Amino acid sequence: MAVLTRSTTVNAPVGAVFDYFLDVRKLWSMPDIALADVEVKPDGAGTTARIWSHMLGFHIEGGLEYTEVTRPEKIVVKVDFFLEHPTWTFTFEPVDGGTLVSAQGEWHVSAPAVGGRVEKMMVKEHEPFLDTMMANLKVAVEPKAA
Repeated sequence: MAVLTRSTTVNAPVGAVFDYFLDVRKLWSMPDIALADVEVKPDGAGTTARIWSHMLGFHIEGGLEYTEVTRPEKIVVKVDFFLEHPTWTFTFEPVDGGTLVSAQGEWHVSAPAVGGRVEKMMVKEHEPFLDTMMANLKVAVEPKAA
């Protein structure tokens, strides 16, 4: 297993930050990623979407599902995208009038001899993705809270 973790403090209430993460269309709005067939469930658990992107000129597609939602503390998202299947866990804690957001992606590749290397490669590849996700969060939520 390989893990990628990032945390940031957002100057906004926990509820506003949690709601941003709960909206699959906002959270997964990233360069080179498109969502389709979005199905939002009222409490969040069971929310699904198809993910489309391109890699080395090839169209790739997958899906994501919000498998666990505990308001306003935790959201778990399982992704099935091309050859990778990470689980993302987002947690939310109130701190000094704001919110500490922690994001953790986990990869499990059960391929003898190369699994560990592939997992580490996935973590490295997703660092810019997670950094952008956290930066987008701050841009979207902080001005509204001010």
